[in-house]
Amino acid sequence: MTFSLPRRQPQIVAQVVAARTVTPHMRRLTLGGPTLHTLLSTDGIDAPAAWVKIFPPGREGRAYTVRHVDRAAGTLDIDFVLHGDERHDDGSVSAWARQAAIGAGLGIAGPRHGGFALQADARWLWLAADASALPAIQRILETLPADLDVHVLALVTDARERQPLPTRARLQETWLYADASGADIDALLADVFDRARRLGHDGQVWIAGESGLVRHWRSLWSPLTPAQLSAKGYWKHGERDHRDREG
Repeated sequence: MTFSLPRRQPQIVAQVVAARTVTPHMRRLTLGGPTLHTLLSTDGIDAPAAWVKIFPPGREGRAYTVRHVDRAAGTLDIDFVLHGDERHDDGSVSAWARQAAIGAGLGIAGPRHGGFALQADARWLWLAADASALPAIQRILETLPADLDVHVLALVTDARERQPLPTRARLQETWLYADASGADIDALLADVFDRARRLGHDGQVWIAGESGLVRHWRSLWSPLTPAQLSAKGYWKHGERDHRDREG
């Protein structure tokens, strides 16, 4: 397949070389192709939470976390959250990813930094995300040292969307399910935030997901310095390609 890339975007062309279902609402596409090595050799492609922008033919571009890089195979993995009606193509990148077949072509631009770098003096790390930022949290966890205490708060649709969180660090994880009752979610959040308040001021926080959710969770950490706190709005209700500039 051939198609034109949007102008003023430093892009390469790639192809889908493999696809698999991760959860009912998450599909992983492995991207390859003869020119992808240019991207794989770019500084920052391996940085935890690094992202690229995906341009399927005929659709607006959308930012996605690099889930995995395999230089030996010349490929990278992107996990796509699947939303909307699977019977209807609404023109989104998610709809494209749901049906993308082996050999499908696309453009890629990037990478860009994901806003995470572990500070040398951090005694603990608090990570929070919805499904859109779960791949970024997984990438961060894979890079952490064994002597670090890490707390993860993850919000997904239901228990079927829960994924393993492999890490060498000492991990404490809490999963919130959007299909649970409001009282259950509030009780879990109250417990999580109560424990968070006892962590002290010698740690680091990284939050990403829906913009309104990120602002709410970020407010818990107002005593931390800007260097200790990174909050990223990956998307916003009612907007197709939102990405905010919160630090």
